[in-house]
Amino acid sequence: MIDFYYTYNKETLVVNQKGISTTLRQALPEYPRDALLIKPLPEKEGFVVCVCDFENGRPTATEYVADYRGKTIYNKANPLESKQLKDLGEIAEAWTLSQPPHQYVTWSEALSDWQVDTQAKYEAELQQVANTRESLYVQMVDRLNNEAKMIRRVEGNEAKAAEYEAQADAAYKKIRADNPWPELPV
Repeated sequence: MIDFYYTYNKETLVVNQKGISTTLRQALPEYPRDALLIKPLPEKEGFVVCVCDFENGRPTATEYVADYRGKTIYNKANPLESKQLKDLGEIAEAWTLSQPPHQYVTWSEALSDWQVDTQAKYEAELQQVANTRESLYVQMVDRLNNEAKMIRRVEGNEAKAAEYEAQADAAYKKIRADNPWPELPV
């Protein structure tokens, strides 16, 4: 005689692990037509138990299905592309749970992990230093040099102009020291 039956979500097929007594309020056993009548597989970390193998509309077995819902996955071909999983099942081959450490990586099948793209990283760092230096030169060095030119031309004060040029030279050297070029990749 069947003492318990199990219900399941009709969309996801996930089994409710808590059995319902077939004789809860009556003497004769009673259960829904589509109920699972066997004890489902035990719960397992990272998986859900789903019904399977239907016969006349009734499930006759259970199976483990991977559950990554709510987890973020990353595109192996484009590490900047990610999405959050909403459905049950295995992760597609083109995606991984492994989060890239930064954008300058490529997926290595041999390592089953991200590998740094040293050339792309170097080029990005090089561009960043060039942009920073240029911005600081315009803000400080160019202004000081322009001021020196104007003092020399308008006021005719060579000593004061030389002072501004010395400040510009010092600012130039400090900007270079504070923003060194990245090392070439090996």
